This record gives sequence, structure tokens and C-alpha cells, in this order.
Amino acid sequence: MPRLPPLVSISVFGPFQMIGAEGEVLTPKGAKNQALVALLAMSPGMSRSRRWIEDKLWSTFGAEQASANLRQALSKLRTALGNHSDVLQADRTTVSLRTSAVSVDMLDEVLPVDERVELLQGMDVRDPEFEEWLRMERAELDTRLSRAKPMPATGILINCQSISDGSEREKIMGEVLANQVGESIAEQIRAWRQAQNLPEQSDQMPAADVAVTAQLVTDESGHSIFVKAVHQSSGRILYSKLQHVDRLNDILETHETIGKTIFEAADQIIGKLPQVLETTRPETRATALSRLALYRMFSFERSALREAYGLMKQAYDHDQNGIYLAWTALIRTIQIVELAESDPEALREEAVDLHYKALEMGTDNALIQALAGKIRGTALRDGAGFFELAQRAVERNPANAIAWNSMAEAHLFAGNHEAALAASQRASFIASTSPFKHWWDTGRCLIAIACNKPEVAIEAGEAATRSAPLSRPAHRQLLALYALQGDLAKAQAVADKLTKIEPGFSLDRLVNDGSYPVTTLRNNGMLEPIRALL
Repeated sequence: MPRLPPLVSISVFGPFQMIGAEGEVLTPKGAKNQALVALLAMSPGMSRSRRWIEDKLWSTFGAEQASANLRQALSKLRTALGNHSDVLQADRTTVSLRTSAVSVDMLDEVLPVDERVELLQGMDVRDPEFEEWLRMERAELDTRLSRAKPMPATGILINCQSISDGSEREKIMGEVLANQVGESIAEQIRAWRQAQNLPEQSDQMPAADVAVTAQLVTDESGHSIFVKAVHQSSGRILYSKLQHVDRLNDILETHETIGKTIFEAADQIIGKLPQVLETTRPETRATALSRLALYRMFSFERSALREAYGLMKQAYDHDQNGIYLAWTALIRTIQIVELAESDPEALREEAVDLHYKALEMGTDNALIQALAGKIRGTALRDGAGFFELAQRAVERNPANAIAWNSMAEAHLFAGNHEAALAASQRASFIASTSPFKHWWDTGRCLIAIACNKPEVAIEAGEAATRSAPLSRPAHRQLLALYALQGDLAKAQAVADKLTKIEPGFSLDRLVNDGSYPVTTLRNNGMLEPIRALL
């Protein structure tokens, strides 16, 4: 299973910051309160004795007063953290942070791209012991930065192999499958596929970072395929799956069950790469940053979207890969739809500019084509351009769930309702094991609403909320759908939930505010039944 995002993220590069899992700002007020958290975050095991902390923050006070000051600071911190106060733990002798619930950018070994970024920038505690500690920490960071020599992003090397004792056809099918997994990885990060080694080349070819193998075995009712990915230098298995196929042609045709396996394999391999590759490699850092950005983006929270934008820009700074520009363009588009910023026209112009640059850098990348298509449709209202890019993406990689989602939206844009529903269903099926599956389910829900299929929309919306209980977009749709079906009790329960998870939400705003982000419901006349709850 993918690692869950931390409850609290702490940033010590640049100004000190604390951000909650939903994007809420938790940074405490007061330099010493911030310094206390920073001292713990940067300590071994995120734990220190009370006396050590008192010596760093109140070194000019007597022992009794210093202890009282620490108790007062801890009380203020717990109040500031609110529902997250349990990440701060203390007993009579020790103060610590709960390591399983906290992430720290410095400990993630993602060094700042700009060497001018200062550790705990602007923190002024005015205690000589703290200042000395901070000076030494900054010197250590400078040493790490000087050792981390700039490296060009050469790409992760993926050896794609077929293992078969059967027919030549089975061997070729295995090679097709392994290469499809490799290509799906290379769409999302900088990576190269390496052909299967020939005996005479074994000493000449560079060692691969990852080996992806596909083995076909004949069974009583068809074939079984075994897909495995191994990190070569450590032998760690990044992914493995045994699956039955009725026909070998399912591989050639990328049947949706095969597409699901390919998408799943690529997703899980990419998620684990930052844990096994050298952290000094630009590809490693960019992969880690972009992955974190996606977790933030798919929450749809205002502050989380801002953080996602910053993280994706950092990923591009490490590795100038067009896919990071395409994702950044999508983040800007989501901010427009979610009314997350005050100047949507500036966001639109930036998204359009970024999508053009991404396409220039990745002309044959199916994921870039799929994401760029969304920008064409949403920001430029270019239906023909949208459909063309989505179709190219699906043809290039029919195992790409985002390509099918883009294809579904392009069909809807063109008025092809049945095709839109079918494509959205396929997208959701292929992405059904993704940590972001709620995004595809929400997309299917919206398309079903637009196609006047409320039962399908409810099924998809409920699937989205099961995967992401705090997802605002899915809950908005379900509220209206339940009201449309006459189930006002369920609709009211969803309204109560939205009141808790969406600041400023009200039924009046949902129904009467034309700028509220429920365009599909509004265009299809599905807001009126909600008036019964007003």
C-alpha cells in the first residue's frame, strides 16, 4: 500500500512552516515556539530532553524559570496545533514529535535547489545558545550542499525483458508487456527503456536501475502472466503480480484488465523509486517532489494546491522534464475551477503558456498529451484540439488512465455522451488501485451527471468519497444527486459533512452563488431540488 501523507509537514528550508494534511497552516506564532518545534524536528528521533531544550532557548534564565517557560511554550503549542496537538508529546524528562505523523523536508534529504536558501530563514530567537546551534546547523547544510555536486538528469534506466520457455509468440507477448510498463514509467519521470540483453552485449551495456520482467506460462484455460520489477543494485522487489489472461491478444489489444496491470505496475514502481535510488540524482529528487505534489493536488484544498504548485516547480528545477510543466498547468486549471485564487485570468494565461511548453518538450509523451488536452478544453475552449490530443494519448498508450479520462471529457465536449461514459468507466477501472482513484471516480460522476445518468453518478460519487472521505468535489455532487432522488436525509447528511470540511460552505451559496464550482450540476438543472433543504 502507498505510504499515507503525514499529518503535519514541517519545512525548515527558508522560513519555518508547519502545514497540516489538509493544507491548513499550523505554524505557531512566536519565534521561540517555532524554534522549539525546529529543535525537535532536526534532532535524532525528533526527541530531546527538557533540560537540553531549556539550555538552547532560555540559557540566560535560571533553571526554575527556564522550566516554567518551557511548560508555557508547550501549552501554547498544543493550543496552536488544535486537532493535531497529539503530534507533540512530552513527559517529565523528554519532549518529542511523533515521527510517524510528521515529515521534515530536511530529513527527506531533498536539498534546496537554490543554495541561497537559508536554514530557518529569519528566525530570531535572541538566545546565544540557540544562535550557536543554528550557526552549526547552517554550516553543516553548507557542507552537504557543497558535496552534492550538480548532476545532469540522464534518466532512470529500465531493462525490459521477457522470460519464456514457450513459443516465440509468447516471448514476444512478454516483451510487449514489459515494454508497456517501461513506457508508462517513462511518461511520468525521466527514464529510458533498455532492450533485452544479448549475450554478446552483456559486458558492453550499462547496468540498469530497474529490471521489469514479464513471464508467460500456459495453463489449462489460457495463460498466466507474472510481472515483476526489481531494483537491480539492491535486489529489492518494487512490484510483482500474477494474473490470468484468456487470450494472448489481450496483451496486444491492451485489454482493460491488462491496462490496469500496466498502470498499477508503473504507479507502484514510481512510488518506490525515491526510496531505492541515490538521493543525489536529479531524477530521484524530481520524482519524490512530483509525487508529493500529486498528493497535495488531489486534495483540492486551496493551500494544498498552492503547495502542489511549488513542489512541482521544484521538481522541474531539478529535472527539466516537460511532464512537470504539464502537471503545473493542470494545477493552475484546478485552482481556476475551484475558485482558489483571486486572479483566474492570470492563472489561465500561465496554464496555457505551460501547456504549450510541455508539448514542445514531450511531443510523443501520452501523459503530456492527455494533460495538455485538458488545458485546451478548459482554458482555451478548443474542442477540436482537446479531442485530437486525447485521441493521440489513448492511441499512444491505451493503458494510461489519465488519457482515457481526457478522452471521456473530450467526447463530452463534443456531445458524444455514450462514448464519454464508456471512456470514463474505462479510466476508473484502469486506475482502480491508484492512491488517487477518487479523482477518476469524481470525473466519472461528473460525466454521468452531464449525460443525465444519476444512478451511475451516485455510484461513482460514492466510490470517490469512500476513497477520499474529505473530497469536496465528490460530496458536492452527491448532495445534489441525493436531493434529486428525493433522499433529503442523505442530502442533509452530506451538507453537514461539507460544512465541516469546506470553510464557508452553505446550502444558500451552493444553490444561489453562480460562481460556486458546481457548473455541471447547474447546467443540468440539478440544484433546484436542494431548495427543499433551505
